[in-house]
Amino acid sequence: MYWFLLACLSISTAVEPPDAPESPPEEQEEPSPSEDIQECQKASQELKNSVVGLELYLKDKKEYKTYCPYVAWEQPSLEIYKEDPKSYLPEECKEEKI
Repeated sequence: MYWFLLACLSISTAVEPPDAPESPPEEQEEPSPSEDIQECQKASQELKNSVVGLELYLKDKKEYKTYCPYVAWEQPSLEIYKEDPKSYLPEECKEEKI
């Protein structure tokens, strides 16, 4: 009876020989930037434009009142400053010119 038990144990453990080569590891592709990353970059650019646009809007408003309230100028809306963040103050009103 011991011989039968020993034979069963030796057969069940010898399924794969110990010299069997291991399969090579699969090469993993580097992940490309996902849409989430691109959306985040776009959102951060829009946020940057909004902050810079607001800063320039307030600066133009202050400089207009300080340096040239006598010049006729209607300040563009804040949305225009956010779309294209730059100073829309007339050249004759800029601090450097005075």
